[in-house]
Amino acid sequence: MKASTRRFSNGFSLIEIMVGLAIGMAAVVIMMQMLSNSDASKRIAAGGSDAQMNGNLALYSLERDIQASGYGISAFNILGCNVTYKTSTDKVNVTVPLAPATINPLISTVPAGDSGTDTILVVYGSSSGSSEGDALIANSSSGSYQVTTGTSFNINDILIAQTSVRPTTCNLTTDMVTNVGASTVSVNPGVSGLPVGSIIYNLGPTPVVHAYAVRNGNLTMCDYTAYDCSNSSYTSNNNVWVPIAANIVAMRAQYGRDTTNPSSTMTGVVSTYDQTTPASSADKSGWTPYCSWARTLSMRLALVARSSSTQSGAYDKSTPTIMAPTWSGSTATTSTTPTNPTAVTFDLSTNNSDWQSYRYKTLETTVPLRNAIWQGGQATYQGGSGC
Repeated sequence: MKASTRRFSNGFSLIEIMVGLAIGMAAVVIMMQMLSNSDASKRIAAGGSDAQMNGNLALYSLERDIQASGYGISAFNILGCNVTYKTSTDKVNVTVPLAPATINPLISTVPAGDSGTDTILVVYGSSSGSSEGDALIANSSSGSYQVTTGTSFNINDILIAQTSVRPTTCNLTTDMVTNVGASTVSVNPGVSGLPVGSIIYNLGPTPVVHAYAVRNGNLTMCDYTAYDCSNSSYTSNNNVWVPIAANIVAMRAQYGRDTTNPSSTMTGVVSTYDQTTPASSADKSGWTPYCSWARTLSMRLALVARSSSTQSGAYDKSTPTIMAPTWSGSTATTSTTPTNPTAVTFDLSTNNSDWQSYRYKTLETTVPLRNAIWQGGQATYQGGSGC
């Protein structure tokens, strides 16, 4: 009886303890692996979601502005002209093209963004009146215009006065309405000596001139009515170039143009995508400036959003991105319709040597320039002869 009691009180043997430790260690390894996999999955999902939200916000902001572009400035008599005005905040005289949406305007107009990205300038009016303008019924005098329907104007509206025959070199200035009568519109400063039949165009009280650029990995916007966006010293000022979407590392855009029937009227169908700005020195179409712009039917653009660099675990040593993203404009082709004669690619390596250690989302859309499309057959009394 004493021997039996002693045998049951011996406890675990060394072998039993070692087996238990092995089982425990295996369980810990499995749990750590599961935790690591869970964290990786969470990082992938969160990084992709973060990039998706940033990209959607940026694309929505751009798309909404471009959809409105050209409103109030699509008459052949002023479309594609240059307009000079004074900014409201820094009080500087600036000159911008009266065109719906310009891709990569001159650096003297919009300073370049991050390397390998495009810039976009968007212009439109805010008037509820006709874009065809109002004709003068008497020669203009300084500070006063006699028009057919003075009541269609309001105090503080921004106006542009243009002769009925568009000059070859088309440079315009703006006036502000100070008082309105039945047929008399008082303006400051006004253009004197304009003959009867000249046209007054109303841009409304708050015309929009927005410049977009990718700067320091963010999509930024500069209000060209408030600031001189061409001033390169402003590019690092977040109060001027305001970040509207974070972690946008690339923006590319192309015009959708109707280049068919160059000696006849336009078909209204996009035949080619390119970055040739209408009426620029690179435009060899031979069309008048307003016809070249009227044949620009759409703009397609693409953004690349990156998983947040401040998000925990956004940087990934496993280099999840092997090659740069692509979009519809990445591959040059002249055999398809519409054609894409020049490849416009993304190059994420120019600003970040470890770009492959992040995840990206590419978002792409095509925006019709609807406020200019219908002007393609504009009548001769508006300065055109059809395009």
